[in-house]
Amino acid sequence: MSTIASEAEARAELGLMSSITDEERAVLNLFLPQAEAAVINHIGYDPVQRSATEFYPRADPSGGIGVVGSAWDVDSNHRRAELYGVRGRAPIFPSLQLERIPIRAVTDLRIDYDGRFGQQSGSFGNATVKIPGTDYWVEFDQDSYSPTGCLFANFQWPMEPGTVRVTYRAGYSPQELAGRATSSGSDSEGRITTARVNASGIKRAVLLTVTTAMQKWAALKKSTTGWKPGGLSSEKLGDYSYTVGGSSAQTIAGLKVELSGTALEILEPFVHYGRMRL
Repeated sequence: MSTIASEAEARAELGLMSSITDEERAVLNLFLPQAEAAVINHIGYDPVQRSATEFYPRADPSGGIGVVGSAWDVDSNHRRAELYGVRGRAPIFPSLQLERIPIRAVTDLRIDYDGRFGQQSGSFGNATVKIPGTDYWVEFDQDSYSPTGCLFANFQWPMEPGTVRVTYRAGYSPQELAGRATSSGSDSEGRITTARVNASGIKRAVLLTVTTAMQKWAALKKSTTGWKPGGLSSEKLGDYSYTVGGSSAQTIAGLKVELSGTALEILEPFVHYGRMRL
């Protein structure tokens, strides 16, 4: 089932609101989750708002915790980063990077130096609870909106993986995914909306990707006289005829749902580059 964009929204984008065949609906519902998966994979997180409990850090300090006095050298594909010390200062670890952004609220944070990702019997008990605003705080850019996904503390975060357990809400509300939110508040399902936040580019990229895939499919779909390789290049009314072109490799089975250059450009503001710190 679609989560970022609905079937109805995709149909409207394709001009299929008044009528749609069973074949078109089946293909659309095949492509829609693939388009969403491509978007999620590129930006590095699920943007649909929900609550989750996760354990941190995920790896050693240089890969899991923020460093002041150091810098990240990132490759051109934004999929690999290396940490380098700068200005001759010894690194300290004041921030903890969470996987999903933007953070909307942290409901529980506990630190157990023998937590073992929650697999140790009796780990993360009441004595390990940390107090928001006193022990730690969220880097909120606006009310209930932290695009960095960082938590700060008045102590050094643990360096042992799986010693921090955090329950938090992150992602965008339906109003924010639809366009620039006009007001702040929360709904009956606990989803938080912050005025002026606009994440519609994420949904736009999904719909653009689905539209492109459907157009490719339409050019390669089955003819009335059997499966034929190549795209439909000409058509004639009356005594119906058509011409197909292209190689046999251009078949529907080989159709790949992928992000276009335009979709990648639209998604650029939403990519979670800090996720490489996890």
